[in-house]
Amino acid sequence: MGWQMAGAASRFAFKLVAVAVAVPVGKAVSSASSKAWEAARPGRAPVNPRDADTNWKDALIWASLSGVGTAVAQLATTKGADTIWRAMTGHPSPRPKQISDEKGPKAPSALTAINA
Repeated sequence: MGWQMAGAASRFAFKLVAVAVAVPVGKAVSSASSKAWEAARPGRAPVNPRDADTNWKDALIWASLSGVGTAVAQLATTKGADTIWRAMTGHPSPRPKQISDEKGPKAPSALTAINA
């Protein structure tokens, strides 16, 4: 079942799948965050903390809500792309390329840990 690519081509193709998943996920999470704000607080979300009308409480609530939304979007994108990749190819998604410098190897990224 499926097909298999080598190295760089496989990683590039997986990135395309991830982008195709990330766009609708990002829009959905953004919309859900805005709707959650509107349901919990009156007025529009304080997206600009430098706005004179933004108070600390609202800014902190919005930052927390945005942070949770970002984490959910990243998780949904990673798992969604991996699920689609496995359905398309019958193989696990490719691991990100490990880059090292003179100081030694880089610490594994969150994506590496998820794909392990």
